[in-house]
Amino acid sequence: MRAHRWSLLALACIVSGSVGLAQVGRGGTRWFVPLADAQRTSWVRVDDKISVAALSGPGFAEQWHARLGRAAGVSGGFGQGVTASGVTLFVPMSVVTGAGDRVYGLDNDNGFVVWERALDLEEAATLPACAGAVTAAATRIVPLDASATANPLARPAGPPGVGYRTQLGRPGEGAPVDVVRRQAQAAARPATPPGSAVAAGSPAAGTPAAGAPAASSAAATTTATTTARPPGFIPGAPPPASPPTGALARPSGVVYVIARDGRLRVLGLTSGKDLQRPARFLPRGARWTAPVAVDTTLYAATTGACGGTPDAVWAIDLDSDAKPVVSWPTNGGPVAGPVAVTSHGRLLVAVGAGTVTGDGKANAIVALDPKTLAVTDWFTRPDADFATGPSVFRQGDREIVAAATKDGRVVLLDAASLGGADHATALATSVPLAGRGASVTRDAIALWQQEATTQILVPVSGPLATAVPRTNGLAARGGVVALAVRETSGTLALDPVWTSGALTAPATPLIVNGVVFALGTGAPARAGAAATGATLHAYDGTTGTRLWSSGPTMTGRASTGSLWSGLGQVYVGTESGMLHVFGVDDERYAIPRRR
Repeated sequence: MRAHRWSLLALACIVSGSVGLAQVGRGGTRWFVPLADAQRTSWVRVDDKISVAALSGPGFAEQWHARLGRAAGVSGGFGQGVTASGVTLFVPMSVVTGAGDRVYGLDNDNGFVVWERALDLEEAATLPACAGAVTAAATRIVPLDASATANPLARPAGPPGVGYRTQLGRPGEGAPVDVVRRQAQAAARPATPPGSAVAAGSPAAGTPAAGAPAASSAAATTTATTTARPPGFIPGAPPPASPPTGALARPSGVVYVIARDGRLRVLGLTSGKDLQRPARFLPRGARWTAPVAVDTTLYAATTGACGGTPDAVWAIDLDSDAKPVVSWPTNGGPVAGPVAVTSHGRLLVAVGAGTVTGDGKANAIVALDPKTLAVTDWFTRPDADFATGPSVFRQGDREIVAAATKDGRVVLLDAASLGGADHATALATSVPLAGRGASVTRDAIALWQQEATTQILVPVSGPLATAVPRTNGLAARGGVVALAVRETSGTLALDPVWTSGALTAPATPLIVNGVVFALGTGAPARAGAAATGATLHAYDGTTGTRLWSSGPTMTGRASTGSLWSGLGQVYVGTESGMLHVFGVDDERYAIPRRR
């Protein structure tokens, strides 16, 4: 009997070890925040499943689809998901927000709902109708460098990692899943003057804007007194009992979600339960762009004036028990898309056309202090009606900011000096990419780099301009235009190099390991025309050659901003509540797929 027990134990250890190795071997990269990283590039740099070579042959297809919220009688679209690998031992998860103020923790391999959470709202019946019924995308904490979307398995030789949890490696070779590198980031950021006050009613000083939730006494200063934390500290997460040492250790973590009542929720990845008391953040019923959490601060921008909320940028201190909030109202144009963060922690926001009051901003890219949200620099020009938020990339020894205007012009700025001495000089501006009656309507552009070449991808709804090449035929309904950034003797230029095929209402594309995924979100039924479903296409990012198409797989329209990637897969959510997942057939799908 004893020998039999030892045999079973040995078998269990072998199986556990094999599973552990198999899970680690899955590989894939992470999508911790909407639009992939703090720089808002929508670019996954390395992936061991998706590549131009892999998509040049057969095998890439829909792996599973699932209608979420059906059991609760909920139907509606999604925000982008965020990946949470290695949460419940070996389950690779995505956390997705959706209709009915619901949050889902999904097994990436088969769509199994690990947990589902309906967020309780304060006085839900009194929320304005314009607030809709979908919570914004969730976010996790992301590092300020490019490692947010680097391969977690590409690490230097050393002690083994824990499942999907990686160790801090050399630059460009991965980053910790949950590690907040506070000391390094704090050293890179400009210091906040001690004792600087947030004076009520002073937007320049980063005070709460009109309609903001009442600040507590702890929010009266821009710097909160906090206890020194270890490098692996995660705001809101319970401290680990001991450092992970074995292959079966379970990493911890949290995900941050904003509900329609404006409260910030800190949810545990393993259960979806509140780990902290919900904190007042945004005004009730506001509409906001995709949030991002960097170091110990979470940022979001409100737009659309829903419920009387001003267009503004908001920041909440995740490390303080009081959760103080500061904001910067534009006092001018609407916020265009989400905010971005440079590698040095500088906050950037795009502002569209509008009537300016006081020291407000319109037709501008504005830099804000990451703690006080005080304006530190700006670019503005009367004809720069920005339609997308900023994206950031490095070109040589400079960080460059890119954003698109409604007519499809891409503007490049030096992140260190937006607009130069006169606040009106751009490094380069492209020709208009949108033809007559067309415009850029999405929240963001996308960009990626290969060797010394930077490519910017712009989604245009409607006919493209005549100056744009027709690489994949006439894109009368709209499409994605790829621009190459050229540098000659320090001078930058933007040249259109290829276009996608025709896409109806194209979304912000994403790039995975040199493959550009372009999504046509579809169109509703009109007089004399039937509704069209969403279609996903994959292109060689260098040449624009189409590699793959989803065809008629998706019958419903895609919900806005629901295209994301992670762990070797690409996800599309539809307005009907269906989530479609595409990937390469491999051992991950040996178990029955959810259909």
